[in-house]
Amino acid sequence: MSFCPKWIFEVACASAGMDYLGQQTDLGTVAKSYAATLGEHYNAISDEDISAVVEAVVRFLDELNAGETAVDLLKGFAFYRVTYEMPNKPRKLRGLFGSADEPVKTREHSADDAVKSFRAYVYALRNNVAEVAPPGWRLADVEGSEVLKALAEQEINPLDFL
Repeated sequence: MSFCPKWIFEVACASAGMDYLGQQTDLGTVAKSYAATLGEHYNAISDEDISAVVEAVVRFLDELNAGETAVDLLKGFAFYRVTYEMPNKPRKLRGLFGSADEPVKTREHSADDAVKSFRAYVYALRNNVAEVAPPGWRLADVEGSEVLKALAEQEINPLDFL
């Protein structure tokens, strides 16, 4: 089986959240687009899972009164998950025998875990344990991952999912 790694799923959800908040497109369309892109590389991922994560994260951001910083927090989370495996342990996207975005044998991700990871990131950020994304950082600038490149280059078109 070829399941999506947990960190890729979390980056995809953060990116979907940025698109949902930044574009005038409904959440269902954004989630379907991200699920379709991930489905090109891994076993099918439910757009309901992506929607559930984005909805829970947006509600959490609303509780924090994040306002205009909501997109920056999502971008910071995506940057953090791409850059680090865990605190102070950099992620190597390309290794000697493969890449970090290769499929895994068992399903690692869940909507609940992704929301918990985002919450943990926000609290770590408040305690100066995590980093924010550098100014101008974009998912499209990440080198070494075909999956992240596909996520960054996708066009979300509501007419594709009618």
